[in-house]
Parts: sequence; structure tokens; C-alpha cells
Amino acid sequence: MTRLRTLSLALLAALAPAAARAQDRVYVRPEPGTPVVAAEILIAVGPVDEPDEHAGITYLTARSVTAPVRGVLDSLGAHLEVDQQKDAVSFTVIASPDNWEEATRALLVAIFRDPVDSLATVRQRAATVAELRGREASPADALAREVDAAVFGAEHPWGRPAVGTAESVGRLTVDQVDLFLRRYFTSERAVIAIVGPVEPDAGEALAGFMEPGPLSRPRVGGTERAEAPVHVEYNAITAWVAAVYPVGVDADEEALRMLAELALERVSFGPARRQVYDARAQVVRHAGGGELRLEMVVPPREAEQWGERLHAAVTAYAGEDLAAQVFADRLRRFRGERLLALESPEARARAYARQALLGSRAPRLVDPETLTPERLRRAARALGEPVLVYLGPFEEDTVEEEGS
Repeated sequence: MTRLRTLSLALLAALAPAAARAQDRVYVRPEPGTPVVAAEILIAVGPVDEPDEHAGITYLTARSVTAPVRGVLDSLGAHLEVDQQKDAVSFTVIASPDNWEEATRALLVAIFRDPVDSLATVRQRAATVAELRGREASPADALAREVDAAVFGAEHPWGRPAVGTAESVGRLTVDQVDLFLRRYFTSERAVIAIVGPVEPDAGEALAGFMEPGPLSRPRVGGTERAEAPVHVEYNAITAWVAAVYPVGVDADEEALRMLAELALERVSFGPARRQVYDARAQVVRHAGGGELRLEMVVPPREAEQWGERLHAAVTAYAGEDLAAQVFADRLRRFRGERLLALESPEARARAYARQALLGSRAPRLVDPETLTPERLRRAARALGEPVLVYLGPFEEDTVEEEGS
């Protein structure tokens, strides 16, 4: 109870919009009781900027440019995470209040001012290729690849893995990485969010790295979603099922998150659903909209049935509003889950930076307590037909059925 109360207070404190030097795109959220400072640097660069033959160069560039500075960050007791997303690359620095500024400045120098280190690039290329080979052998990664192709279109830049493939990354050269860094890793494309025990004007320390003016983002072309369910043969003993609902820029994100959790309850493992091996849900926001994604792992012969059940679990909330007490109980649990998801300062910094990247001039966290049954119902009704993707050993089942 004490921990939940602490988290509640942290979230309530974070509900106020982050202060910003709007012309510099540096957003600051002072939180005096936080033990560390998290700085999130989000740069709007990714697959849209990559030629097909250079798929994954954004991810390799991000890893290569940060490799030489990791020793400096380690000496400062700082931690760095790099994450490639569809529409941006994320750099997260977590450091003590005494060292966060020096650590963040060292990272910004590496990204915006230093040239690519040849040896670091060669080493990171080898490490990235090994990492991607491991990913490509995973059914979860295979499902993600097929879902992206089905949702955005196989020819769309977002229809391929944001990190590229082992083959495409293995062909990249040091000169190509250096040119890509100079051309696309620019401060005009960046936003920074700082969360922790800092002063409101803490962003001044980083302003010198940011070019004034509005955020520059690449244009994203139209997508071409699959109209019919997609079946992909995959050598496994289980089947993976995904139902994806594309949403627009005006979608009610918190209502969608609660809808995802409620729908997941209807299909997750339980006494009456022992054949469900795993189930997960997420709401993804990106430039131009986002998606509500639901995924399951089930026996291959039941995959089609569970695809229908996934859709039914979502549309069940498009009817009449939940009873007041039922909704209050569900909302209490959902709010606790959101509090836990935003427990760390780095999670809140990422949320602020993501909002800023999507165009918010005053990023803020939304308290789920404001959700209502009507908002939940409207969010469910606004969803269209899902993109359904099935991954598993279906051909063998078909042969057996025909033989019988």
C-alpha cells in the first residue's frame, strides 16, 4: 500500500506539463523526490530515411556513435540504453543528480559533433549482426516482422524490421555509417526530456546542442494494410496469432490501453482457457497514428478460433457501458498497472519525449482516473476491422485434415 501511494503521488506530480524551452525542444520535469535523473534523447530518424539496401543503418549508426562514449559514462556511474523505433531512435541516460549533466553532454557531443569511429563501427556491426541472427530465429520476432508487413505493406519502410536484418547490416560500410550520421542525426530532428531532481531551467545546460526552430520530421508515405487474414508457415509446435487495430492521431490513448487490458483478460490463460500459452497487448503510438496490438500463443489447430475470439474480446466493449461498480473495479486495477509502468523516471522521460516528438508543445502524463465507461465504449467503437496474422505449422494440419 505504501509503495502504491508513493507511485500515485509521483504520477500526480508528473501530470503537470513538462516545462520547456520550446525553441530548443528541451523539456524539463523537476521531481525533487526522485533519486536519479533520466534524460531521454529522441531523434526522428529511422527506416523512412534508409534506402532499402541500407536497412538497419540507423540502428547501427546509433550503436556505433555511442560505443566510444560508454567508457566515459561508466566512469560517471551513468547507464545508457539505445532503442530503435519505427519513427525515431531513442537514447536514454540514467545518472545521479551530480553527474547527469556531464553524462548527457558527453552523449550529445558523441551524437552531434564527433565523427564515427572506424574500429567501433566494425565491432558494432559484427555485434549487431550476431544479435539480429538471434532475433531472426525467434518466433516472436518472426510474428513482429509479418505483422509489420501486413499493417504497413511489404514495400513500406515501416513494413520491414526497424533494426534491419543480419544480411543488410552486414553489408554496411564505415563510410556509409559516417555519411548517414552527418546527414540524419541532427539536432533539428531531436527532442530531449529530463526528469528528476533538477531545476526548472536545467535544459539551459543542453541548449547549445539544439538548433532553434520547430522539430523536423521526415514525411511518412501512405500505408497499405492487408485486407484478408495473413497465414505464414513457420516451423514450431505452437501457433502465434495477432490482431492489430490501426488508430489515428486523435485516438484516446488511455482508453485504448484500458481496452487492451480488459480484452486480454477475456482470452488469457485460466481454468477455462488452459490451451492459451501466452497472451499480451500493447498500444503503440507513432507519427501518423498508432496501433492496438493483441497477440496470443495457442495450439495450431485452434489458431483461427482464437483470432475470432481476440476480435470478439475487443468488440465486446463497444456495446453498452460497463456497470459503474464493475468499471470502478477494473479502473482501479488498470490505474495500478499504469502507475507501475511509469514508476521509473526513465519511463516518464520516454513518455514525455514521445509526446513531444508527436507534436505536443506541453507534454504531460494523463491520469487514468479520468477515464469513464463512455470513453472506453467510444474507443472500442472507433476501431475498425483488425489485421489478423497467423504464424505456425498450418500446412501439416491441413494435410492431416484432408487425409482424414
